[in-house]
Amino acid sequence: MANQMHHLASAIAESLKQLEADYGEEAREIRAKLAEAQAEAAKHEPNSTKLKAILADCGDMVKSFAALDPAWRAVQRVARMVGLD
Repeated sequence: MANQMHHLASAIAESLKQLEADYGEEAREIRAKLAEAQAEAAKHEPNSTKLKAILADCGDMVKSFAALDPAWRAVQRVARMVGLD
């Protein structure tokens, strides 16, 4: 179990890096939740119930973010076109 949690913490850390690289400030809330999950998974004795709840929240946030991403990118393109970037 400890080895699985170590791998989970590593995977979450990689996800955090990728979110920062791809979205920066737009993904601030998702990054905060993932950081919380990473900290829990990295504990000597992680609370699996708490970790599952945090990851479920992350999943819901990612689904919402992914659904809105095309619209957000369109708004950014228009803003750049009119000089508001």
